[in-house]
Amino acid sequence: MSKICTKALLAVSLCAVPCAAQAKSAGPKPQLKMVVILSRHGLRSPTWTQARLDSYSAIPWPKWSVPPGNLTVRGHQLMKQFGGFDRGSLAREGLFAERGCADAAATYIWADSDQRTIESGQALAEGLFPDCMLPVHGHAEGENDPLFHPAANGVKPAEADAAFAELNARMKQPADARQGQLIEEVNHLLLGCSLRAVCASAHMPKMPLISGPIVAVRGNGDHTVDLQGPLAQASSFAEDFLLEYADGMPMEHVGWGKVDAAELGKLLTLHSDYFDLMHRTPALAKIEASNMLFHIEKTLEQHVEDRPIADAIGPVDSKLVMLVGHDTNLAGIAALLGVHWDLDGRHDDTPPGAELALELWQDEHGVYTVRVTVAMQTLQQLRKMPELTRAAPPARETLTLPGCAATGDRCAWNDFQKVADRAMDRNDVFPMQKN
Repeated sequence: MSKICTKALLAVSLCAVPCAAQAKSAGPKPQLKMVVILSRHGLRSPTWTQARLDSYSAIPWPKWSVPPGNLTVRGHQLMKQFGGFDRGSLAREGLFAERGCADAAATYIWADSDQRTIESGQALAEGLFPDCMLPVHGHAEGENDPLFHPAANGVKPAEADAAFAELNARMKQPADARQGQLIEEVNHLLLGCSLRAVCASAHMPKMPLISGPIVAVRGNGDHTVDLQGPLAQASSFAEDFLLEYADGMPMEHVGWGKVDAAELGKLLTLHSDYFDLMHRTPALAKIEASNMLFHIEKTLEQHVEDRPIADAIGPVDSKLVMLVGHDTNLAGIAALLGVHWDLDGRHDDTPPGAELALELWQDEHGVYTVRVTVAMQTLQQLRKMPELTRAAPPARETLTLPGCAATGDRCAWNDFQKVADRAMDRNDVFPMQKN
């Protein structure tokens, strides 16, 4: 036998055991079986009236072409675009076909009853299944939906007391110098002054400038607790600057020409700070999100068990269930699951159209696992509205669930159930009201 053949046989024999073991350990790739996506509604106008906004600033705010809080034309387009990207992603994982209406029957969209959520659901449906007339389910416009606003159905006094005490305890932590500086920058903008410069405005707003302590007060309706003071106001104004930027307004209208992308990214941390207190304080998150987490868990369980479950959302054969709600819903569910993210340079941000997805996977042995991801269009994608593709996708992160034994980047189904059950309060759960 030649030396060349001997070396070749030796190489094969040396590789045989480790290569076979490697191939065996890799195994077939788990398959995506169904997904529940919780989406924030798309780009809207500010929820305050023009007169109320103008009362807080020395210079009038830009005018919008839609009523306060409504989805804008651009907001509809951005959501449709995100729906199209979702369709492509699910097709690459083998859950859907790339085109056609066949998978529309296995898709169920439930939207909150606001104009912006209903129309966002319709835009997502158009993007997912063009020309397929996929319906959007939900309550009549203006009717409260406890899936998204359970506290509006009433909160037990003991729960409200506990939430109020827990929020107050968190607010006693040392003041954040960064936060104070950003609030002062918002003050300068409201006065029409350049940032970080001595401000002497000739025209003072009708309403006092945001100042003073941050105070927790008892809330009304679906607000168990409210925050009063500079953080709440500055958070609201920072998001209004985001809306101006994302809707494509001329830069001279974004923060009166003084807020560029870098400044906007900094100011939006005020919104995350506010949400961390109001929607990630554990006792508040239980009140706001236990009901939704319960129904999401039952929706996944319905697929695992392959039988109808009363509290699941959508039919038993659903492969995609989309819930179209609010940033408060995303923050509450994330708080209960104990997950955080850093995307597009911001921590735990939930811009218009942001999605929190709970994916159900199954391996070759029939074992189910859950993967949790978050995705959002970047500030630049919101403003410039480029096509979302595999090569140029939204910002995305796979999240790790604390207390969950991971299988790769996924959580064993039984462990996910334990995490969810420990996180929620069954006293805040309501039957699913389907239409």
